[in-house]
Amino acid sequence: MKLGKQSRRWMMGTAAAVLLMGASSASAAPAPKKAPVVQAGKAAVRAQSATGAFERAHSLLQKGDKPGALREFERALASESSNVGLWQVVGDLRFSLDKVRPAVDAWAQAAALAPWNDALAERVARGNVRLGDFARAAEAEARVVALLARQLDEGSANRRDIGTGRSISIAESYVQHLGMLSELHVLAGDFTSAEQAARTLIRFAPTRTEGRLALAYVHLHGAEYDDAADLYEEILRVEPENGTALNNLGNIQYMRRDFNAAAELFERILESDGASKYSQSIATANLGELLQLQSAFKDAGSMYDQAIELQPEGAWGYMGKAALLDVTGQYDAAVDQMIDGWERDQNQLTRLNMHFYMDEWAWQRDALIAEIEGDTALAEKLWRQVLDGDVEMLKKSAAWHLRSLQVATR
Repeated sequence: MKLGKQSRRWMMGTAAAVLLMGASSASAAPAPKKAPVVQAGKAAVRAQSATGAFERAHSLLQKGDKPGALREFERALASESSNVGLWQVVGDLRFSLDKVRPAVDAWAQAAALAPWNDALAERVARGNVRLGDFARAAEAEARVVALLARQLDEGSANRRDIGTGRSISIAESYVQHLGMLSELHVLAGDFTSAEQAARTLIRFAPTRTEGRLALAYVHLHGAEYDDAADLYEEILRVEPENGTALNNLGNIQYMRRDFNAAAELFERILESDGASKYSQSIATANLGELLQLQSAFKDAGSMYDQAIELQPEGAWGYMGKAALLDVTGQYDAAVDQMIDGWERDQNQLTRLNMHFYMDEWAWQRDALIAEIEGDTALAEKLWRQVLDGDVEMLKKSAAWHLRSLQVATR
């Protein structure tokens, strides 16, 4: 079962804004007294080289040549290594070219040079989410929250949201980032810090639902289902169509094996006029899983197809359909379908947010992924666990995969 997200999606668009900064004056500073003339000459050459690199980079950007511009900006770093803006530009360009890890490295350099800059810390957090390093993402996000708290104390009014580019109040941004911080701590396995962030959010904005959503998410991942359910029901009394509360309360009913109650909650999302396609896709995939568990395979397949149509970039629809294809003996098609989901889940966020009331279903998913990644030893181990497990529906496919793996490794 796929959980609903707590706030907004944790992704930066690939069209990251590129802020072009000129060369700083540091590289052209006068040489110290008594310095050899040759050193002053080298400094001048470096300054001229950096200026030329900037000019070429700007020209290439105007022509739409991002890779060429990036090479020139990176060349300028040789003499401009303390230029915060240049590190940010390099990071933004790398990210726009899907070079995520090098982008995060550049943003981290910029953030180290300008620890007061909340936008740089936010870039580092979001970049680490893309990499699936939720502990480092939480560390950077904690810095964002601390900087926003300071701006609130100082009476600052607005900041620019790096996701949308729009102006947003510091107070609203603080609410959003506290929710994100709590979620990231959960994903990193730090439930104590996650609960602290959620309760801070509740105290700061007691009349809003974000803090209770964050706290419920902590309880849900900690398998404290009664506490999570109480919070989701409290939210639904105020916001009856809240997609996250409906979906995750449905997940709790699923974990309790009350499939009828779970289905009713997922269907409420589909009947809601205000539900996003994202929420509808997750609810549809979850309904598909309920049908699959009841051996209504044709209807389950239709649900997974609808989930994919609603959110083509969401991994959950593909992963659900892969499990269905595997159960119904379409083994090669199952692996192909899982590849589609795996490619959309490189940071493993979907996997972290998927809950199963029986471990065998998680083992099946992870075994298919292990096959895709070429880890035959892990795949064999997981398929044997499935074969020896309690879910009869999975035993035939487990036996087939084990035979296939044994043949492949001879």
